[in-house]
Amino acid sequence: MAEVSNNTLITIIILALAITLVSTWTLFSKMGIQVSGLTVAPTGTVSASVQSTADIFLQDSTVDFGAVQVGVSYNGASSGNYSNASQFLVRNDGSVRVNVTVSATALWTSTSGNNTNYQFNSTNTTGNTSLADSCSVTHNSWTTMPLSSATYALCLLNFSDANDYAKVSIYITVPTGEAAAAKTSTVTFTAAQG
Repeated sequence: MAEVSNNTLITIIILALAITLVSTWTLFSKMGIQVSGLTVAPTGTVSASVQSTADIFLQDSTVDFGAVQVGVSYNGASSGNYSNASQFLVRNDGSVRVNVTVSATALWTSTSGNNTNYQFNSTNTTGNTSLADSCSVTHNSWTTMPLSSATYALCLLNFSDANDYAKVSIYITVPTGEAAAAKTSTVTFTAAQG
């Protein structure tokens, strides 16, 4: 039997190691595993699409002037002659700015149609400056409450927290010919993307 020299043996071992390393590298490359270092840092992407939603909420949904007198006016925008809350507090819970319209059923039985004895006024809440004077609305002015078709009450009401509230105050004057009884009007607010 022939003897193998040390140099030949070392050459065979180095060649076997080289073939093993190349084979391992090729196998990992085909599997998508990087072997350039000890750490691997692939990157990924996360994406989301926020849906546009127009969603309003009446935090204060009841206006109650309590006992009122014939011929007297009750102003819901100031600290005046009313017994309970006299304004609606509208909040935009959606993900877009909204325009809000308002309409109502008749409050008084002695008058018909739209008249100045039932009005509303839209204003920002304290610290909120998000309302725009647009879409045919001038805020801080009294507007006759529409009884047959809706009219704009709020324009471009913001949706971001702490800037998503507005007040809709009510102003009434009890007609001189109004009969004694409990009076109720249903007010409907409708929001659409602004």
